[in-house]
Amino acid sequence: MEYQKPELVTAEKAAVIFGSGQPREISETLIAASLNLQDREWVEKWLIHFTSHPDSDVRRAAALALGHLARLHRQVSREAVEAVRRLRDDQSLAGAAADALEDVEIFTREP
Repeated sequence: MEYQKPELVTAEKAAVIFGSGQPREISETLIAASLNLQDREWVEKWLIHFTSHPDSDVRRAAALALGHLARLHRQVSREAVEAVRRLRDDQSLAGAAADALEDVEIFTREP
């Protein structure tokens, strides 16, 4: 897999893509939204939603998005953490979930 810089995305465009049902586009947009949108809570609502998506790549992107939010905003909601924590039960996503939760622990600690 080769790194691709996420495109800039607006909340309006992201919402359209999230409703498209296209797993690859949803995954890419979750990452782009977590890196570019300032409304952390809005992005969290979508990542929580997508942690139960049938496509494992979408669920993996939701976990990665949580890690990005923690790093960039230095806070995340308990609900988002719990949603990603549940992904540890899926063997194929356990590593991604653990990485995201570690980011939360590292970047949201009080000094």
